[in-house]
Amino acid sequence: MKDIYQFAIDFEQENQKFYRNCAAGVGDGRLEKVFHRLADEEEKHEQIIRSLAESGEIEQVESDIVSDARETFRELTRDFDADEGIMPRDQVSIYKKAMDLEEKSYNYYSEKAEETDNDQVKETFNRLAVEEKKHQNIMQNLVTMVERPKTWLEDAEWYHHQDY
Repeated sequence: MKDIYQFAIDFEQENQKFYRNCAAGVGDGRLEKVFHRLADEEEKHEQIIRSLAESGEIEQVESDIVSDARETFRELTRDFDADEGIMPRDQVSIYKKAMDLEEKSYNYYSEKAEETDNDQVKETFNRLAVEEKKHQNIMQNLVTMVERPKTWLEDAEWYHHQDY
C-alpha cells in the first residue's frame, strides 16, 4: 500500500513545482495568483496523502478554487482587446502541459480508488480525482481563453466548465 501513497506524493510534488514555476514566469499578477493557488492545492493534496498513509485520517479535500479562478478570469476579460486577445499565446503549451499533468493525476487517483479494498483510501482518492479534474478544467478554460478569446467571452457563465 505504501507504493500508491509515495507515487501520489511524487505526483503532487511534481505538480506543485510545475505551478510555482508557472507563477514565476507568467508575467501577469492575476494569473500568478491562480498558479500559486493551484500549487497550494497540490501541496494540500500531498499533506492529505501523507496523513492518510501515516494515520488513516484526512482533512477536508474539497476546495473553492473554481470560484477563485472564475473571478480571476472575469478580471482578465476586462482587459480584452479584440485584435490582441486576452493574453499572449506564447504560453499555451505550458497550460496544455498543466492539463496533461492534471489528467494523469486524475487517472491515477481514479484507477487506484477502483483497485483498493480500503474504503477510506477509495473515498479519499475519488475525492482527490474530482479536485484534479477541477484543476484540469481551469487549465482548459485558460487555453480556450487564449486560443479563442471571442468564443470564451461569449460563454460568460462558463458553461463549458463543469462543477463537481
